[in-house]
Amino acid sequence: MTRVLFLAESFHPVLGGGEAHLRRLGRALVAAGDSVTVVTRRGEPSWAATDEIDGIRVVRVPPAGPGRAGKYRMVPAALRAMRREARGHDVLVVRSLRVLGLPALMAARILGLPVVLQPETNGEIDGTAFTFGRPWAEGPAGRAVLVAASARNVLLRDADAFVAMSRKIRDEMVAAGVPRERAVLLPHGVDVERFRPASAAEKAALRASLGLPEGLLAVYTGRLLRGKGLDTLLDAFAPVAAARTDVHLVLVGSGDGQSLSVEDELRARGSRPPLAGRVVFSGRVDDVSEWVRAADVFAFPSLFEGLGISLVEALACGLPAIGSRTGGIVDVIDDGRTGLLVPPGDAAALESALRRLLDDPAARDEMGRAGRGDVLARFDERDAVAKYRALFAAVAGPHRPSRSPHAATTGAAPVRAAAQG
Repeated sequence: MTRVLFLAESFHPVLGGGEAHLRRLGRALVAAGDSVTVVTRRGEPSWAATDEIDGIRVVRVPPAGPGRAGKYRMVPAALRAMRREARGHDVLVVRSLRVLGLPALMAARILGLPVVLQPETNGEIDGTAFTFGRPWAEGPAGRAVLVAASARNVLLRDADAFVAMSRKIRDEMVAAGVPRERAVLLPHGVDVERFRPASAAEKAALRASLGLPEGLLAVYTGRLLRGKGLDTLLDAFAPVAAARTDVHLVLVGSGDGQSLSVEDELRARGSRPPLAGRVVFSGRVDDVSEWVRAADVFAFPSLFEGLGISLVEALACGLPAIGSRTGGIVDVIDDGRTGLLVPPGDAAALESALRRLLDDPAARDEMGRAGRGDVLARFDERDAVAKYRALFAAVAGPHRPSRSPHAATTGAAPVRAAAQG
């Protein structure tokens, strides 16, 4: 048994791909006999300070309330909680490096706790995640941020192992000086039984139960946030809606309570012609599988994305997918075979891709089958969990049974063996 302590900026009941993946991973680790604790921020005062979810022990620290500043203000409380939990755990896994990475690593070294670092998006290592979309990104301030990230990476390289969900993130790690044998490529997996293709009869029944319209449905699942490319998606869908009455766009998710929410703007725009009556908003949804299985095409126009677990779920359901050529999305969509890749923020290219798939049922079926096959081969959650367990056990192994401060880092061989799982 490995006792795993996760440190995360946010966790359930916050909805998001990273939060959902951590919950599924934690649940699977517990089912396999490991123990899991998650230290995270107490985003709302009504949330319990300690909780148990799916066998996962959850410790929530202040401050409460919305806003990005809370992620930075949580650091002292998170480190205190980590210090209290250290003796009962074998390995610390830090999810997202922008806020928690360096302070958690330094604290863990004092406590003698081995560390796995796991960025949640590309750009966290090279620093571009801090400057993305900022008007000052190309100026002196932007260059200063990248220099600071490079200096920070000298310290981060001391971690025992790194988990990269995409090739781009792994390449960033190696470019920053992380030994390749400690940079483990381990994409998120999905439940291929829950996310599976629906027959025509199942699809009709799902639409009826969800109150979805007939005809062709293009769907997006995820948070309704700035940077997800949803304004571009509406730009692309508007001429499609004007030309065809049998097509609807379904936006599954919410931005409620998020500092980068664009939900209100999207709903306002969706109420005006030519989108009025053609865009369906689901609101908050805890289980998106039925919504995805009811659809025909998946659209994922994100401008900046580590991998896109929603995208993997869609392919598992046999949907052809349209995604932006950015981050880890290119690891998921095989352009022209399982879906179509378009330049980020290019509404004309996205419109063309939507029209192509909506007009060609044979192409949709062929791409859907190929996508499902890829997920079974590369993104089965059961395989991913086995690799995580092997990695965590390998990293923790040299530190047992003693817990001396700043114990020697894990050797390359155990981490490499774990990665090969």
